[in-house]
Amino acid sequence: MRIKKKDAVIPFRETLAYRMILAGACFLVFVIALYFVVRTISTNLTGAITAGAVAVAAAVGIFLNLDQVREAKVPKRTVARMKRR
Repeated sequence: MRIKKKDAVIPFRETLAYRMILAGACFLVFVIALYFVVRTISTNLTGAITAGAVAVAAAVGIFLNLDQVREAKVPKRTVARMKRR
């Protein structure tokens, strides 16, 4: 029997999956906040401003996480598997 060598362990916070999860969560928060802005703009101006601020923060989070995707690490095994197909 042969023992396989394992790839170097990459911390989850440095992986592509982590960045995509964060970007997806920010996108979901952005859509929900935008819905609240549109829904409350005519009735509650303070709530609309608050939801607008949350939407802007979520948009910034989306762009920052998508910018960090370029430096995200992908395991060698995954890269090799993607090249085969």
